[in-house]
Amino acid sequence: MNTVRYRHERPVGPGAVEELRKALAFHHPDVTVEALETGVEVSLHSGPSEQELGEMVRHFLRGHREVATTVLAEHPGRPGISCGLPEDDRILSVRGAYLQGPEWTRAMDTVRRLCHERLAGSFGAPLLAGPAQISRDVLVRAGYYQKFPNLVNAVARIRDGYWDGVTVSRLRADQTAALDSFYTPSESVLTPVTCYHVYANAAELSARYGTGVYAIDGPVFRHESHNHSATRLGEFRMFELVRLGSAEEVADAYERMLKAFTGFFAELDVPHRVVSASDAFFGDAPTMTREAQLLNKSKFEVRVPLADGAELSVASVNAHGEVFAEAFGLRPLGTDATCCAGIGLDRLTYALLSYGLLPGAAG
Repeated sequence: MNTVRYRHERPVGPGAVEELRKALAFHHPDVTVEALETGVEVSLHSGPSEQELGEMVRHFLRGHREVATTVLAEHPGRPGISCGLPEDDRILSVRGAYLQGPEWTRAMDTVRRLCHERLAGSFGAPLLAGPAQISRDVLVRAGYYQKFPNLVNAVARIRDGYWDGVTVSRLRADQTAALDSFYTPSESVLTPVTCYHVYANAAELSARYGTGVYAIDGPVFRHESHNHSATRLGEFRMFELVRLGSAEEVADAYERMLKAFTGFFAELDVPHRVVSASDAFFGDAPTMTREAQLLNKSKFEVRVPLADGAELSVASVNAHGEVFAEAFGLRPLGTDATCCAGIGLDRLTYALLSYGLLPGAAG
C-alpha cells in the first residue's frame, strides 16, 4: 500500500492541527496529521495524489494564525464524582444511529424536560417541535452547502413511473449499473440544524405568537460517516433557543443565553468548561471564518471531560450577526440579527450518565 505524504512548511497551532485532522477524516478515515516544529505533515494510505492532498491542506490552512481561546467559566463538578462509561443500552442500527432501550429513553426524557423547564421556561419561549425534513432551498439560502458541504443527508424519491422498490430490486443482471437512474433528488433534505426552521417560518411564527424568541426541539441529521461514534451521531436530537430582533435585542439575548447556559450547567453539577470555539468549516476560506468566530467571540461551547481524557462538546451559544436576517429577508419583521443556543440532548445524556448524575432517569 502506497502512503501519500504532504508536509506543510509553515507553523500551525494545535487547534488548527486538530481541526485539519477532523476535516480530512470526513473522507479519509486513515489520515494522520502530525504537528512539527516547522509545520505539519499529513499522511494517507489511499485516495488523492500528493499534489491533490497538498491543495486540500493549503486550502484549509490558508491565512492561518493562532487565536487564543477565551475561557468564560469552569466548574469542577460535584465533589467526589468520577467519570466512567455510562450505562448505555443503545443498540447500533447503522453507523451513527442507534436503537434506544427504555433506560436510555428515560434518561433522554429527563434531560429534555430539564431543558424545557429551566431554559425554554425562563425565556418565556413558545416550544416548537421541528420536523425531520427541511426544504433544500432553505439550506441554500442559509449558505449551509458552502460551509458544510459534506454534512447534508439527501432525501431521494423513486423516479416517476415506478411504483415501489420491488421494480428496482428486480432489475435484470445486465441492468444493475442503471440503478442510480431510478432515483432523483427531491425538494427535501434531512434537517441538519433545527433553528433553520425558525428563520424559514419567521413571518408566520411572529404573526402567531408575537415574539422574537423561540425554543425548538427536533431530530437532526449530519453525514459524518468516518467520524461516527457513541457520541458523534449521524442522527440525534437537539434543543435550541433562537432569538430574532434588532441588533441590540440580539446582543442582549446572546449575553443572556451565555449567562443562562453557564448557570444551567453549574446547577447540573457536571464538570465542564465554557470556552470560545469555532465550527470546523470545510467550504470557502475555512480558516478565515474560524478565526473570525474566535476573535469576535461569537461562539462558545460547553465541554465536559470524559474518562478517556477527551472533552465532549454538549452545547453551544452562537451569534450570527445579520447573516440569516439577510438570507431569509427578515428585516421587514424588525429582525436585523439572530442568535441561538443549542444543546445536543444525546450528548448531554451521555455526559450526565457518565458521571452518574441522572439517578432518577432509570427509575
